[in-house]
Amino acid sequence: MSSLSRRAGDRPPRMSRRRIEAVAAALVPGLLLAACSGGDGTAEPSTTSTITGPPPAPTLTPPRGSTTTVPTQPLRVTGKMTRPGTRLRFGQKAIVPVRDYNALRKSYTDGVLGIVVRRIRHAPGSRVEGAFDPAGWAVLKRSTAYSAEIVMTNESGNPMQLPVPRFEARRSGGGPANVLLSGGTLPGCEETHSPDAFDHEDARWVTCEFWVSAYPLREIHYMNPPYGQNAQHPSDRAPSFERYYDLGPIIWH
Repeated sequence: MSSLSRRAGDRPPRMSRRRIEAVAAALVPGLLLAACSGGDGTAEPSTTSTITGPPPAPTLTPPRGSTTTVPTQPLRVTGKMTRPGTRLRFGQKAIVPVRDYNALRKSYTDGVLGIVVRRIRHAPGSRVEGAFDPAGWAVLKRSTAYSAEIVMTNESGNPMQLPVPRFEARRSGGGPANVLLSGGTLPGCEETHSPDAFDHEDARWVTCEFWVSAYPLREIHYMNPPYGQNAQHPSDRAPSFERYYDLGPIIWH
């Protein structure tokens, strides 16, 4: 498998697919020295100094619709949710449980998503934009970029602020792409997190994902738990629930 590395200064790689939030950095303590004029006109240093410490860290509140209560139960496929291993045609809808851990705010969001994956599109790999090295560009020029629009709906009706779930484009039969792309963008395919208005039943969220491969990619696999493995953040205090997960992906073809 080829791997394209980005140069310093590029945008962060797409691999993590977790929401990243920035907080203000603490101010570096400063030393203030005051000087005064003596009676003879000679300036003398003051013996008083003031040290300014960093301000208190900002308090981060959990996103709307989330909780800081640690889950005690795994995600489960219930009722009319789509069963693990289900194969769907492009354009058909899956119903899945979802749970997201926000590492910065130490909060959890649970809900139910509807997912529709549109038909795979392809373009020359050379259309991928990014500051790749010459070897990386050579790999792109002999590969193809595959992309798919993904439409998600809020089925549970609660506010959800979510990163894009884990999707993988695969070859017929499930073989992976042979190029691991770290960074880069594809014009016309923008990955977006859930919008602020994704807070009521039937709210809609449209995003796009792309992959690069020298072999044809024919399927899109949904890989979030419980269908795929649980990529648990080190600061997540919840049990791993791993024995309840990795039940088999949902596959669009």
